[in-house]
Amino acid sequence: MNHVVRNPRSVLHALDPRGWNTPDVESLLSYFCRLALSHSVSVTSLSRIVVREMGSELREGFDWHERNLSGLGEAAEAWAGALAALTSVGHLDRLTLLPWRQVIAQRGLAAKGGRWCPECLEEDRSSGASPYFRLAWDIAAVTTCHKHHASLVDVCPDCGRPGARHRATYVVPGWCTHCGGFLGRRASQSQATVSPEAMWTARQIGLLLSAQCDSTIEPTREGLRTAIGELVARLDQGKSASFARRVGLGKGTVHHWVKVGGVPTLDASLRIALHAGLPLPKLLAGDLGEWSVPSAIAQRELDLGSVGIRRAPRDLDWESMRAELARLAALPVPISVAQAAQRLSVDRRHLYLQANKEARILGERWKRYVRSRGAEVRARARPYIEAACRALIQEGRAITLRELEARVPHDILSSVEHLFDMLQNIKQELDAN
Repeated sequence: MNHVVRNPRSVLHALDPRGWNTPDVESLLSYFCRLALSHSVSVTSLSRIVVREMGSELREGFDWHERNLSGLGEAAEAWAGALAALTSVGHLDRLTLLPWRQVIAQRGLAAKGGRWCPECLEEDRSSGASPYFRLAWDIAAVTTCHKHHASLVDVCPDCGRPGARHRATYVVPGWCTHCGGFLGRRASQSQATVSPEAMWTARQIGLLLSAQCDSTIEPTREGLRTAIGELVARLDQGKSASFARRVGLGKGTVHHWVKVGGVPTLDASLRIALHAGLPLPKLLAGDLGEWSVPSAIAQRELDLGSVGIRRAPRDLDWESMRAELARLAALPVPISVAQAAQRLSVDRRHLYLQANKEARILGERWKRYVRSRGAEVRARARPYIEAACRALIQEGRAITLRELEARVPHDILSSVEHLFDMLQNIKQELDAN
């Protein structure tokens, strides 16, 4: 349930942020979605209130999800400030990466698309709390859940479509915005082995997010510059070129940081932290007080690659992939083209370009499966919804979504796609009778 702190001076509900002071701290995007849900309005409607607080207006065709609310740019700062003013909840900038904007470059920071860990969402629901989106899920470097040691996903397990997490006018965190299915379970497929590098990165980002909830954290560019200079001096006798080779960076890049004061990307800072044996938040805060040159760096066994070095293109065996697509098309439970692309680690557009026939067969089978299952779901849910509508009419109450939510089990109501069309048909039938 959403915990609301009663505050008569706030325009909007003063929701408590979730996961405060932990690696699972909530993202500002999630907070915004839960706030809209708490007021029973669309996220677009709430966007108008927030933008008005910022002294602006929504442009025509505005898509609220185009804003990078979890980053460290102007949008994150403006929306965090506006939501803090409207809710009277302070420090909402700690639901973004704004505390580190002096020491992390924006390039390559944000993840593409909305990802999530199904096990985390399932834990939220099992504990009786409303599911929410973690800030770590919106960081490109994080591909794995630090808690469950499993890869993050971006495809709905029910409808098989990407963009299912929050790209919609109405968003209920934890449920697909396309089909209404719960996102807290994995699709029926074997999971790829998570690499030690991915787990190490997830843990370091977790430490970073835990540390940033401390309002006294104020990392500075000069502090980071001094720290990197000391690392170069103590690890490689002040030789920037040697240090650059150690961490897999260009020597000009390291020279620029030390001499000019440039800001490293998050990926570059992770490499420095790895080879120096430093926790990431201590590096970015310039805290080398308890650090000493390690005699043997165990982290050298990990390989984060090299920044700025283009990897060799992947050689794809399309004959084998076509055979695998044919095998997937014969599975007892159909899967979508997006799910197949995820299994094969390729972009789904490439499947249509290079294996058009097999991809189309897979897609058509999936569409028939979705239609059949949708009909079954509607048939199962209709008696519940129709009974609730009859009761509301007998009581002289209006048939609204809020009234239905109080009378129909959530798992049944949320599973119905095109719910308003079903309600319209039921109303017409009841009026005719």
